[in-house]
Amino acid sequence: MSPRATSAAAPTPARDTSLDQLCINTIRTLAMDAVQQADSGHPGTPMALAPLAYVLWQRHLRYNPADPDWFGRDRFVLSAGHACMLLYAVLYLTGYDLSLDEIKRFRQWGSRTPGHSERGVTPGVEATTGPLGQGVGNAVGMALAEAHLAALFNRPGYPVVDHCTYFLASDGDVMEGVSHEACSLAGHLKLGKLIGMYDDNRITIDGKTDLTFSDDTARRFESYGWHVERVGDGNDLGALDAALAAARRITDRPSLVIVRTHIAYGSPHKQDTPEAHGAPLGVEEVKLTKQRLSRASSRSTSPRSRSPIGAARGSAARGSRPTGASSTRPTRRRTPTSLPSWSGGSPAGSPTGGTPISRRSHPRRRRRPARRPARC
Repeated sequence: MSPRATSAAAPTPARDTSLDQLCINTIRTLAMDAVQQADSGHPGTPMALAPLAYVLWQRHLRYNPADPDWFGRDRFVLSAGHACMLLYAVLYLTGYDLSLDEIKRFRQWGSRTPGHSERGVTPGVEATTGPLGQGVGNAVGMALAEAHLAALFNRPGYPVVDHCTYFLASDGDVMEGVSHEACSLAGHLKLGKLIGMYDDNRITIDGKTDLTFSDDTARRFESYGWHVERVGDGNDLGALDAALAAARRITDRPSLVIVRTHIAYGSPHKQDTPEAHGAPLGVEEVKLTKQRLSRASSRSTSPRSRSPIGAARGSAARGSRPTGASSTRPTRRRTPTSLPSWSGGSPAGSPTGGTPISRRSHPRRRRRPARRPARC
């Protein structure tokens, strides 16, 4: 194992776990509401993966909402494109140029929130995904490009090209041949800055995955030469954080984090069912789920601490920065807005029931004139 060099870590402050839960449930309710409003879409996977997305964006991913194409950003590819409301919710809450009105227009003609995420339509989307497995191949290509450019341009003390590529894959993605071929190549080339996350929810649109799929995914990826981490509970924020941190420390091979989740987590009647895959939960089920999630988010010690994802909590630096990299400037904060309840059946006190949020943008890097690399 070749650990990635990082700057000295500051002591970890005590976390407001109820605030974490409120942020996560806000992602879930945005996904439920958008799909219900459109009367079409996939709510179950965003509900299951909200904790993983929260941990990734808050503690690991490097990005700049004010400059989505900043070259030093980490890349994130949602290979499971049908779960795009997960990505839209996080982009909205972290301050990208994506409004709540656009989320209300999910899957509508001309909106910036199409039914599968599209590069060039929505700020922050790195790749157009839809056909299963395609996004895995895209991510491998991006990681290969990063490795090539780093070898070409980096010099000792000057890591000009130094970013990670993450992808999120579903059961369907790892069933497709393109993902097998691409991941085999990634292992062969030892793309150590490629980190995959596999949503092991064991549900397809037709039923349980064991109808057609019985691979041991962990052993398959290990045979490709990948490092594999396992998280047995997709709601365990500490385990998710530790697994992603471990994956980032591996630089001599790609990593896969396998996360056991429950589709439509929190839904009283549709959790772990195919009905949550590809169809709205239904108005009454949305209401019941919000009531359950609202109770889970109501244990804050102080009302002042209750602001969803994007609130300034000392996480300005997105992930561990390589030794010698420039320091992060103070964070710019946007004017706080509110997240109103716009779908029927939202009870008072629910995560989308008017709770104030603070949307923050990552500090913009000062642009410098292009310099030619030193010649050998």
